[in-house]
Amino acid sequence: MKKWLLSLCMILTLIACKDEKNSTDSFKKPVIKIGATLPLSGNLSYVGIGAQNALNIVIDKWKEKNTKYSYQIIFEDDVVKPQQAALNTHKFINVDKANVVVSVFGIVDRAVDEIANQNNVISLSCSYGKDVVPEYGLNTAPQNKEIYASALRELKKRNVKTVALLGSNAAVSNVLLGYAAEHLPSDGIEVVFNDRYNVGETDFRLSIQKMEQSAPDYYLIFGVEPMNSIFVKQYHELTGKNNLASLGSFANISLDVFPPVNGVWSVYQLSSNEDFEKAYFNKYQNRVEVCSANLYDGLDMIIEAFENTPKKEGEDIPNNADVLQTIKNFKIWKGTLGEMKIEPNGIVEIDVQVRMYNDGQWVKIEE
Repeated sequence: MKKWLLSLCMILTLIACKDEKNSTDSFKKPVIKIGATLPLSGNLSYVGIGAQNALNIVIDKWKEKNTKYSYQIIFEDDVVKPQQAALNTHKFINVDKANVVVSVFGIVDRAVDEIANQNNVISLSCSYGKDVVPEYGLNTAPQNKEIYASALRELKKRNVKTVALLGSNAAVSNVLLGYAAEHLPSDGIEVVFNDRYNVGETDFRLSIQKMEQSAPDYYLIFGVEPMNSIFVKQYHELTGKNNLASLGSFANISLDVFPPVNGVWSVYQLSSNEDFEKAYFNKYQNRVEVCSANLYDGLDMIIEAFENTPKKEGEDIPNNADVLQTIKNFKIWKGTLGEMKIEPNGIVEIDVQVRMYNDGQWVKIEE
């Protein structure tokens, strides 16, 4: 009798445990997975780590809310190499089953976009001057016309008549500088040089001497680091002048690396929200880096869209195409970069500032 009662108790206990597990499982939230391929090592590691930090802030923020879904982010290092970024993206999609992939800079994001689009996966990028994205793409970096307009205003203020356009043999340089080369002449500024250097080139002295013979009023630069910082250093050493400006790349360089040449200026795209910058600094004891705020805003709006997109019958989570349509339906997003206009083609329009380098800081230029 005692053995029978003991066996019955054991059976009832097992049933109770199973019911408890089923009850717990029934309330378990579906998981939305995000894969981020970033330069976490190498010359641009500060950019990748900054983006990683910002993306983690987004995830932590949403963990504090009563969400429909859980959000998990997976990071991989691509060292700004397209081949590695492609491998990382295949892993995210085929192994991790990611719903979203994130990348930074035009050097790698085209490959990421293509793979993600083939698999109907949302591709969030921060790539300057990128005004075309595939069906499942979303780009939260400023566009050619916005960057150019800010730079043009500053050139006009300085009565610049001739410029040299310089950058790297990379898609991001060609897109931005090509746009400037196309529009500057019609805006009354002659382009006397329009050159590109191989990525990784480190000696620009002969090129500088050649260009100085034509004495352009300004050098307008957008290269792949370390081209920018080395060019500024060598130019200042050879000429003693500071008539250098950037379409964005100067302000993106770590302040520990950028040469101490006061008076150079740059389109500034790091952030326009002081509260976000302070919160970031308090958490990581470092400044917001290039694309950190852009990717923060991008992932924030993606999660907002997942939470507010209806599921189709039989789905555990909303369809990626429907989520993207929800984002586009937002039309205006108020984030760390200010008021952002979301276009139907997946491009986000942002107003950008111009700042000047002075004693180790990028300071606002008074209008």
